[in-house]
Amino acid sequence: MKAQFADYKEKVLQSFNHQGLAHTLGIEVEDFGPGWFHTKMIPSQQILQHHNYVHAGALASMADLSSGFAAYSLMSEKEEVLTVEFKINLLRPAVGEMILCRAKVLKPGKRIYVSESEVFTVNEGIKKLAAKATVTLLVVDMD
Repeated sequence: MKAQFADYKEKVLQSFNHQGLAHTLGIEVEDFGPGWFHTKMIPSQQILQHHNYVHAGALASMADLSSGFAAYSLMSEKEEVLTVEFKINLLRPAVGEMILCRAKVLKPGKRIYVSESEVFTVNEGIKKLAAKATVTLLVVDMD
């Protein structure tokens, strides 16, 4: 997959830095390129549920955000994306020193993109798949 313009990274980072929920949850950009986006999060007490696992809502938000930015990295300068549907499978309790998300575009279309996010827990250097999401996004012209 190929970015549609040279300064796409600047546009993507500027948009990510305006994501209030990402900031609230402590989600940070790890790395990205055309059609893929990697994020990380160090779990804080504020995002844990009553069993001290990372709350499913935080995992879903991380998966949605990462998939959205994977798609956004392929947009033109005058296009945005909006999530229109997502499904997440929670595969194991999310407990760890760090949470990682690896998102990629599966199918870029003219108006609809489909992305996938895999969310991992990391404990003592061991990475385990905790959740998997499929995200459908709508391309929106901003003209």
